[in-house]
Amino acid sequence: MSDAAPDQTGIDSLPELLAHALAMETEAAERYGELADQMETHRKTAVAAIFRRLEQAEKAHLGDLTEMCSKFELPHIAPWDFKWRHNESPEAIDFTKVHYQLSVREAILLAFEHERRAAEFYAGIALTTTDPDVQKLAREFAAEEQQHIGWLEAWLAECGPGDALAIEDPDPPLCQE
Repeated sequence: MSDAAPDQTGIDSLPELLAHALAMETEAAERYGELADQMETHRKTAVAAIFRRLEQAEKAHLGDLTEMCSKFELPHIAPWDFKWRHNESPEAIDFTKVHYQLSVREAILLAFEHERRAAEFYAGIALTTTDPDVQKLAREFAAEEQQHIGWLEAWLAECGPGDALAIEDPDPPLCQE
């Protein structure tokens, strides 16, 4: 199910779009950083490097976005009033899907899923808004997320046999949250 079904978005102003984007990018940067830290703790340096690269990309986007937001008065949106389908933004990786045995391939696939959700969220706004400025900016944001997806596809293509899925564990790991 897409995070951007037409009945779900309803974003028709630049300040509201920017408020959603700021929350999404902030949460994504923080989550990627937290995941990188966890993987470093478990000495999964290759997986940590993937999450760290994504954290840096999100922080760079967040810097640009923060500058853009400074030109507007953004609405305060309560966490439960954001217009995405889940409790967290589409781009924030679910902690319950991360474990200490996560392989490079699994990390990339997990990030890919959430970057795709973010792109779909913005694309859905572009399709449903009545404001041409919101439509244009939502398309730009969707294109940035598509760029991240392109990176992940390239990284996935570079994975070798040692980066395959983690081995089956008869005593599976618990959530690290």
